[in-house]
Amino acid sequence: MKIFCFRPLVGVALVAVLASLMTACSNGQSGNEPKLQELIIALDWVPNTNHTGLYVALDQGYFKEAGFDAKIVQPSEDSTSTLVANKRADFGVYFQPNMVKRLNKGEPITAVAAITQHSSAGLLSLAKLGADKPQDLQGKRYSTWEDPVDDAVVEQIVGTPLKKIPGESTDATTALRMNQFDYIMAYYSWDGIHADIKGVDTNFFYLKDADPIFDYYAPLLIANNDELKNHPEKYKKALAAIKQGYLYAAHHPNESAEILVKYAPEINVELAKQSQAYISPQYLDEQGDWGRFDYDRWDRFFNWVYRKGLMNEFTPKSGVTNDYLTQ
Repeated sequence: MKIFCFRPLVGVALVAVLASLMTACSNGQSGNEPKLQELIIALDWVPNTNHTGLYVALDQGYFKEAGFDAKIVQPSEDSTSTLVANKRADFGVYFQPNMVKRLNKGEPITAVAAITQHSSAGLLSLAKLGADKPQDLQGKRYSTWEDPVDDAVVEQIVGTPLKKIPGESTDATTALRMNQFDYIMAYYSWDGIHADIKGVDTNFFYLKDADPIFDYYAPLLIANNDELKNHPEKYKKALAAIKQGYLYAAHHPNESAEILVKYAPEINVELAKQSQAYISPQYLDEQGDWGRFDYDRWDRFFNWVYRKGLMNEFTPKSGVTNDYLTQ
């Protein structure tokens, strides 16, 4: 990096100019710092511990060190993949089941990093409902996001027909207590822990316990196919910075929870800390690495979706790659 850019001068004038430039540099005014490249990351929902590594990377300067001016945005409902497909966001937080309808439509998106290695998705109900196993929920009112893949998974576990109540809630426990529905697909890492903090007795049935095929990747990061092809080094550098953030969060749950709350002060601090303590180990695989997909596990779930008639075609490793992750 060049420190000074000037024509040679002589005598006292040279000393004066040097002193002036050194003062400017010490105040961060040299103007020679490389311009940072904008990087837009779209969340899937309100900020939560799925996103902690992103905020850590922002807070600890990992993005800046990699040459990026990163911005984390919260889009409108279910628009994350649209932003990525239309090149209005570089990354988006998304979920393997929700990719199905987007891939069916030909949206140019690819999953490039697994945020957690195992899904904490499951069925949440109040304990007083009396369900001891998922099949006990048959005939009860199910809060659906109206995603056909999610509904098919619930049907497989609970049984048919489902008694669907359309709608979404940012606070599943409160909605259950208000009797808006009897059970909902939720994530223990957030909703299950939130119920415990509130002192509400609930039952939670993990999808992956009902069938390992439902241990799909949720959440993950998606990117645009053309952008990946045309700017591979950009995405490798950005994912390396994001990986630093998640590795930090994996090993420093309390500190990273505080960083999350710093950027999203609306979050209940106790919820953030307990959720982070639960999810931090889930960021890493058995080798202590972050981000990598098990292609076989990815394919098993998508093949199940295809056999259910919900996917136009099944091709191994469709919509996923590890190619942009660093070792």
